[in-house]
Amino acid sequence: ADKNFIGFKVNGEEVKTSGWNISLFRWSNQPDVWMNITSDMHKEKRTINVNLKGAKPGTYNFDDKGVIMEKSHGSYHPDFGDALNSYSFVSGSFVITDVDTVHQIVNGTFSGTVKNTKWETLNISDGKIVKGALKPGIISL
Repeated sequence: ADKNFIGFKVNGEEVKTSGWNISLFRWSNQPDVWMNITSDMHKEKRTINVNLKGAKPGTYNFDDKGVIMEKSHGSYHPDFGDALNSYSFVSGSFVITDVDTVHQIVNGTFSGTVKNTKWETLNISDGKIVKGALKPGIISL
């Protein structure tokens, strides 16, 4: 089976990549443990980067309201090398089905709508994380 696989579709076009960073972290002075999931921009320029407010199985919803350090949030880059061309998740969710800190893997699914500063939208669908390589420990930011 695939290990550290991340796949999704952007407006129906398939993207197959891997996890670049899957880690647990805390914002400074906050008790909650969060999860960062970033796909490998070196393997595939179409990249997702999300911060989920939680580190256990569950559904983490996105919307276009709220403060970044208080709610789950994320972005999609059609070309990671072009930092100005970025889309933010304005709806959708990540469903984390498994967080195994012994074997250091994460599994889940995701979908949503992303929007850029020109109000252009893209549909992210059929997202999955299969045996994502979870880094050990909790990072403090």
